[in-house]
Amino acid sequence: MKKPLTLLLAVIMVVTLLAGCSGGNKNGNGGSTADNENKSGNKNSNTNANAGTEGKTNTAAEDDVYPENGLSKSEKVTLKVGFWENGGGRSWMDTAVKKFSEKYPNVSFDITSTPTLETILEPMIAAGDDEEMFDLFFPRFTAAGQAEKLVEAGKIEPQDDLWNRVLPGETDKTLRSVISDDMFEAVQFKGMTSRVPVGGYTAGLFFDQNLFDEHGWNKNPSTWDEFVALLGDIKAKDIIPITFPGVYAGYLTNYTFDLLPFGLAKGEGNFDTYLDNFRNYTGPQLTTEHNKEEWSRLYDLGKKGYFPPGVAALNHTQSQMQVLQHKAALVSTGDWVGNEMKTSTPEGFKWGFMAIPATNDKDQTIFINSGVTDIGFSIWKNKPDLVKQWSKEFILSLYTFEIQEILAAEAGAFPARLDFGDDPARIAKLQPAPAAVMEYATKHEVQYISFRRNFSLMSPESAQSSKLVSEMITAVASGKKDPLPVLEQAEKLLQKSIEKDRPKK
Repeated sequence: MKKPLTLLLAVIMVVTLLAGCSGGNKNGNGGSTADNENKSGNKNSNTNANAGTEGKTNTAAEDDVYPENGLSKSEKVTLKVGFWENGGGRSWMDTAVKKFSEKYPNVSFDITSTPTLETILEPMIAAGDDEEMFDLFFPRFTAAGQAEKLVEAGKIEPQDDLWNRVLPGETDKTLRSVISDDMFEAVQFKGMTSRVPVGGYTAGLFFDQNLFDEHGWNKNPSTWDEFVALLGDIKAKDIIPITFPGVYAGYLTNYTFDLLPFGLAKGEGNFDTYLDNFRNYTGPQLTTEHNKEEWSRLYDLGKKGYFPPGVAALNHTQSQMQVLQHKAALVSTGDWVGNEMKTSTPEGFKWGFMAIPATNDKDQTIFINSGVTDIGFSIWKNKPDLVKQWSKEFILSLYTFEIQEILAAEAGAFPARLDFGDDPARIAKLQPAPAAVMEYATKHEVQYISFRRNFSLMSPESAQSSKLVSEMITAVASGKKDPLPVLEQAEKLLQKSIEKDRPKK
């Protein structure tokens, strides 16, 4: 019964369709062909009008987004920023924010800027309030390993997607293409990029070139013996050869003398092995022959009176002021010193730089401490996607030459971009202290190196070991304490921590 009914319905539909077609022709009998064409044309006009409206809608949608990132122009966002105001100051940050807001007026900033950011950041994290937490911040903490712990806890937003982004103002240069391998590797942890470094620093011994010229002192010692002879020449003039902040005694070792073991290993032809052992905490760390040699030399210089009396009470500003006042010849510090002390620097003072040659080979490689992660933002993971997207856009904007030049000129930082030095005009914008480092590098075979490790030590024994070493620095530099027994004690603690904290395969 269903088939005849189906056939009947099909016939009715065909007849209806034919009638409709015929009726269309009959309408033509009621008017001219032109009228029919007009009616047909009206239908097309309606279609075009709809298409035009749709096109306008699409155009409006496209107009509401930034073509370079696809983010909305109309949706307002405020980025809450925790900024660590270090020796480089914050004027570069203010400029970067101003430039970004001019380009993206829907984005505003709420900035907390302080030299002691950790006193605000750590309580925020402990409170566990994601809404109150900074959106992006300098990961500045009182204890080592805290940033790594946040990564492990899943609290930090990965920034790996930024590496393949084309830089603003460029057509084909990606962020990764202008960043050194050492800098790239320094910010990798647990298979992710927790922040990208916007700038860095170098460190070593800074001095007034005019004072050296006045006394005829050697501004570029090429060997260890030449360096020691220089210190003797300085002391003979009743000027302190080397000063450092005893309150932060690591300025002397981390920035200067801790580079000696790398130079000694290089001179012996086993640098690659030494570096691999260092990066991976393989074998002895504090009691290697190279490390013991470093501390023995420091102890000998201390016994000769080459460091200030009462150094334990000096802070970093006071020690740097000793060089500005010519009470000391050399200060162990970072290349931010010129910016940090600019209001106190006397007229005619000309910054110079040197690192310590480890061997007596005039053609040796001299190592310079290069920190690569001091300037860079982390992003809090538990934030709205739009906030995190705009945070990344701001971070990417810091790699334009305009901002990199401002970092160099105003903050005294070493720019992160490898191609910064391609233009001599950009080099000319470096502050005097970083420029002095570059000048030194043209006169010697140098290698920049960071003290990064491939995993972090979290066990209490590591902190106890570091405390032993840190607390002996001023005593060793005063020639009052033999460092070798302390190194043996600290090594035992360190090895316990390494055993506990080494990642399990």
